[in-house]
Amino acid sequence: MEETSKADTQRKLDSLSHAEVEKLIETVQGTPWRQNYHIQPVTGMLADPAGFAYHDGVYHLFYEWSPLDSREGVKYWYHVVSPDLAVFNNQGVKIRPDAIYDSHGALAGSAFVDETGIHIFYTGSRMTDNGRTIHSQLHAVLNDRFKVRKETVPLLKGSPQGFTDSFRNPKVWEEDGVLYMMIGARTDSEYGRAVIYSTESSDEFKFRGEVRTELEQFGFMWENPDFFTIDDKDVLAFCPKGLDKYRYSYWNAYQSGYVVGRLYRGTLVMDHGEFHEFDHGFDFYAPQTVRGKNGERILIACMGIEESDYPTDKYKWANCLTIPRVLTLEKNKIRQNPVPSLETLRYDEITAEGYFNHFPRKMKDFYGDCYELIVDINENNASEIYINLRVSRQEETTLIYNTEKRLFTLDVGFSGELPDNVDGTTRSVELDEDLKQLRIYMDTSSIEIFINEGEAVMSSRIFPAEKSVGVEMSTEIGDCYVCLTQYKLKSFENKRIIYNP
Repeated sequence: MEETSKADTQRKLDSLSHAEVEKLIETVQGTPWRQNYHIQPVTGMLADPAGFAYHDGVYHLFYEWSPLDSREGVKYWYHVVSPDLAVFNNQGVKIRPDAIYDSHGALAGSAFVDETGIHIFYTGSRMTDNGRTIHSQLHAVLNDRFKVRKETVPLLKGSPQGFTDSFRNPKVWEEDGVLYMMIGARTDSEYGRAVIYSTESSDEFKFRGEVRTELEQFGFMWENPDFFTIDDKDVLAFCPKGLDKYRYSYWNAYQSGYVVGRLYRGTLVMDHGEFHEFDHGFDFYAPQTVRGKNGERILIACMGIEESDYPTDKYKWANCLTIPRVLTLEKNKIRQNPVPSLETLRYDEITAEGYFNHFPRKMKDFYGDCYELIVDINENNASEIYINLRVSRQEETTLIYNTEKRLFTLDVGFSGELPDNVDGTTRSVELDEDLKQLRIYMDTSSIEIFINEGEAVMSSRIFPAEKSVGVEMSTEIGDCYVCLTQYKLKSFENKRIIYNP
């Protein structure tokens, strides 16, 4: 990876000429592994989803964006819109780090809709002369012409007593005339927390305290908190940093997960069950949710981990977002399934069914690098099932299911170029149910696997060669009867927009 100086990481878009920006965009657009139907940066690094809202028939999604570097750099807010969550259109930068309190970056927060429009709440980062980073919670408004007006006075400056400067990512919602703000925090004793402010007048948020959970010593920092209700159950979602590996859990550098229960608004005590990870793949972080058109809860996240060095870094871009997912609750666990509108991207359906066994079977008609593949397992007499995707002579991305253990594994050891600073080449999840179905979304450089209609999900970036497009199936011992359905998927245009006038 190229070395980047500290001065380079603080460069802003305004420091480049129009010709320099155009050259950077041209360089990125012609590089390998650009996606077809995923949100990806025009150039630079796409980081955390920053705000997600539905207003007047349009979904508005913002994400942190470092335009000049694939690893670090000053963060802006980039804006994309969609009528249906299947096709997104770039709208350009909406929040720039150009004021006193966000001079060194505009960090993720949330978007909140009321009768006056879309309100943006975010964390502004400011560095002092001695190198200390101060975070303030800021407010802006997006008008009907998609123009942003930033408030000059912070809603909150710094952090309350007992907490460090790591105090960011405000999540704002309204209940019964009260506006709540939840912020990810780190205590002076180095433990992650979520704290709450509230107001009834919108003029001044007052500190209420920290959310009291049973996770007293659960990571050193909680980022990107979210709070919502499904089926009258409260869900507290957050990204804890500093968890130790445990069996098949917490293998990535940082985690994203949730607890389900009830938050008592008066005492801020959260009565909850165990912490569950949202995703069991290699690349998933900082999920954001929104209440959709029909009242459903929809999630999207970054397919990238901050500590990982990706093969695209050398081409001056990194990361993409997951496909949007609908959340439902079953036995106090969240299930995730692709939003139904993604079916509008389908074309050229092909199907096949039959037995396969320990002799590898090439599925010659099921090739490609941009498709949806549904695998219905109608009969399983195998000890282990192997499904190899993106196959060539040298490469394959392997899905393994151990029937006795109900253990599903994603193996990317031979999937192509591998990221650096990643622990191992496999990720596994133990299923509560026998494997009945896989729904796989493949794009040029990503795979998202929905297991048993959302019982578990695995999201990962992969970087195979262009010729790696094959599909093979086999077993260890015994046979398996499956029905395969594949759809090619249409791409959407990622317009090369930096500023949208």
